[in-house]
Amino acid sequence: MQSARASRWRSYLIGADVSEKRDIYYTYVRGRRDIPMTILLTIRADLPRTYPALHWARENTERLEALLVSYAAVHRGDSYLQGFNYFMLILLYTFKEEQHADADTWWCFARIVGLIRPLMPDFNVAWFHWLRRHWITNFFAKLKKHRPRLTSILDNDVDAFSSLITCRWFMIWFAQTVDFEEIFELWDFIIGQPPQLLMQVYTMLTYEIIYDAAPTLTYKWAQEPVRLMHAFLSIRVKTVSTAIERVRKNLK
Repeated sequence: MQSARASRWRSYLIGADVSEKRDIYYTYVRGRRDIPMTILLTIRADLPRTYPALHWARENTERLEALLVSYAAVHRGDSYLQGFNYFMLILLYTFKEEQHADADTWWCFARIVGLIRPLMPDFNVAWFHWLRRHWITNFFAKLKKHRPRLTSILDNDVDAFSSLITCRWFMIWFAQTVDFEEIFELWDFIIGQPPQLLMQVYTMLTYEIIYDAAPTLTYKWAQEPVRLMHAFLSIRVKTVSTAIERVRKNLK
């Protein structure tokens, strides 16, 4: 299963010129560490917080650091953002049994960063806020039909909610929301989508997650209104296959 998944992800994210890109990685990328100390310290602070209960992650901290550092050294415009650690760990875990695991992980990571770049506030602030406001309008229109109570509550926190979801859900492909054991099934689905559909997929997945969580979120708001955004951060999806299936049907 893992080998088949690695093959699919490599095909979707790297493409046909795998050998050439591996050569580039081994020749020009591997071992690069020329980044500012502030970036290195940020990476080192984030790594222990990346799935801390996963023993494999602790065993491979230095390897993950090397991959993140080399990306920041080569792609100075992107450098390192909090959340990149999740991408790199999930990818390396997927490729861990492959012969060229580090090279394939690095190139898949680079492709994913290219796909999520519009969601990175530091890349283009105007672009980020336009995207955020555009999707939240459509999202609220749909949510209001089926969860009007929660929508009315969120009306007072539109900016905070849309920024949180964009950065903490969309930008890291729900890595902090879906259990580690389930994230690979979700990423199978996301990675297989055409790039032009990704925002639609993100929005639909968010709708399914929040639709299911709405009663709990509404109750938590009634108990502690000021902690509503924290309630969204605390959502954990343990069975993501149902949401995926509903999104898949709606995409047809």
